[in-house]
Amino acid sequence: MRYETNLSPGLNVIAAPNSFGKSTLLQGIIYALGLEGMFSSSRKPPFGPALLTLADWPDGTRSPVRESWVSLTIANEQGAYMRCKRFVRGDGIDTSLIMTWQGSSQIELDRANRVDMFVRQPGAAFRELGFHRALAEFLGWGLPTVPGFNSTEVSLYLEALFPLFYVEQKSGWSGVAPRMPTYLGIRDVLKRSVEYVLGLSALERLTALGAVRSEEDDVKKRWQAASDRLSDAAKSLNCRVFLHQESPVTPARRQHCVVEVMDENSWVPLERQIDVWRQRLSELEHAGVEPAGEHTSQAQEELAVAEKSIREVGGRIRLIDEQLNFSRTDSDALASRLASLDTERNRLADLRKLRSLGSTLGIMSVSNDVCPTCGQLLDGRETATGIAADLDQTIAETEAERETVRAATQSAERRRAGLERNRNSLQAALHGAMRQARALRDELAGPSAAPSRAQVQQQILLASSIERAQRLLDLAEDADDYFDELALRWQDIRDRLADLRDGTLSRTDQQIVSRMNSSFQAQVRDYGLRSVPPSDLSIDESALIPVNDGVELAFDLSMGISASDMIRTKWAYYLSLFEASLSSPRNRHAKLLMLDEPRQQETDRRSLAAFVRRLERAAASGCQVIYATSEDRRDLNEVLSDIRVAMLPAQGPHLLDPVGG
Repeated sequence: MRYETNLSPGLNVIAAPNSFGKSTLLQGIIYALGLEGMFSSSRKPPFGPALLTLADWPDGTRSPVRESWVSLTIANEQGAYMRCKRFVRGDGIDTSLIMTWQGSSQIELDRANRVDMFVRQPGAAFRELGFHRALAEFLGWGLPTVPGFNSTEVSLYLEALFPLFYVEQKSGWSGVAPRMPTYLGIRDVLKRSVEYVLGLSALERLTALGAVRSEEDDVKKRWQAASDRLSDAAKSLNCRVFLHQESPVTPARRQHCVVEVMDENSWVPLERQIDVWRQRLSELEHAGVEPAGEHTSQAQEELAVAEKSIREVGGRIRLIDEQLNFSRTDSDALASRLASLDTERNRLADLRKLRSLGSTLGIMSVSNDVCPTCGQLLDGRETATGIAADLDQTIAETEAERETVRAATQSAERRRAGLERNRNSLQAALHGAMRQARALRDELAGPSAAPSRAQVQQQILLASSIERAQRLLDLAEDADDYFDELALRWQDIRDRLADLRDGTLSRTDQQIVSRMNSSFQAQVRDYGLRSVPPSDLSIDESALIPVNDGVELAFDLSMGISASDMIRTKWAYYLSLFEASLSSPRNRHAKLLMLDEPRQQETDRRSLAAFVRRLERAAASGCQVIYATSEDRRDLNEVLSDIRVAMLPAQGPHLLDPVGG
């Protein structure tokens, strides 16, 4: 047996006094679209026995359910059609499978080929055969990525949007704001969804902000990578590089890189040292290489100079090693002191908290706020040297000392890094002097007719040093150009971030939110809100939720918000969202409102009648409204008096009529 029903584009009222099939129909629409995840992360079909285990037939008999499915046909604003069929229970067919057909008209839809897609599986929102990707495309929606938790970005899934179009009976009316799924990992999920539905530029700005921040991180990484490459190249030549900026800066603050090399007792610019090396190399090449015998006396002098240099440089290295040991000891002492200050600060903060709570017991056991000599409390009394610091002063002084110790620690780290650079350069100079001494000893011990090995080695060493140093300077020049490019990008990023971080809404966004607020306030007034003055309620411009004096509106007897007034504000919120979307040039409202049992908490019928009239206006504006209720038909007719509505009454014990076997 198959059951069908047709819903008109306007206001549809499903009148089912016995409630049988009403919720199943609405849940079936949601299930066919694969959107039951808006209620729960569970994959269990949201149906009762009629579609899962046991079905009642119109003739009063029952039979077990062996196979069941839901089929739904929808149309978009362009007049295209989509039919989707999803099994609730089937032999060998998973509920994640959705069969689809699409056509530009009803006739083409009947002739279309079936395309199978999947839903409620990873990739359903963006893969080629993901049904929600196809559904979003059919609706003309481009789903953006929005901030998630743990600094990730996630898609604004359809399950986060449809709670703005459907209020289900069981728990949908439990609060003023829509009941939103949190398992999707979307931060501020309600706000992001409302921004998208209203077509606010705030969401686009948020997306742009995420993209700019990604650019910011990319520039930081590129800057650091270029700095590391240049520093590593300098270390290989025992040079040091002053980058002046360890992180990206704007062009106005950019300073060019400076490369320095150790020359005897001081650091000198590498360019100047290259000139010295070139002059010495030129002199050696001009004089030519002498035989070792003719170079004996000079070799002996040079050997003495080299050995003296070895002793002096070795002594300086040992001195630096001692300074490094002292520096490490200082760093360890500073780290220990910082840890003790942290402990002291926490202890004093706890003591102040206890005293603020009125505690007078056990203070001695948790506090050292006493004189270590006489044991008297240091409570601001006069002493021989002045006034002893009380608790608040001690905490302030502890904080000041922590800052001082932290600054001293950073200074010690910088000094140690400088000492290590000096040691590396001196170590390289020591190795060079030792090589020179070995070459001179070999020369003095070798044949007198052989060329001077020391002179040959010195020429080779100078030529190699000049070549490697020039490559380093070229690399530094390229790095400067690269840093200039990054600085320009950084300036552009900072400018865009300054614009995007401006929390004010654009003029268009303000007008849209103002329209939503005006509609909301007008409705709660028309619906007869009594708990608080309707003018006290508004739509918060930042959170986009109903608030009362800046506090989120909720059912709270202590605040005077009754349960029936909570329902009135919920009616107003959903309709004000739709009405405001009409004024937005980029609205993405589905133009669908499905309300299951909107009359909750025995809301006054005059309020309900005003709400239904507002629904009629929404339907006339292009919204398809499905109003499902189990109210008595006579009471319902009174509310629907003079309302243009398509009725879907139950025939007998069932809402859905059988159309075939």
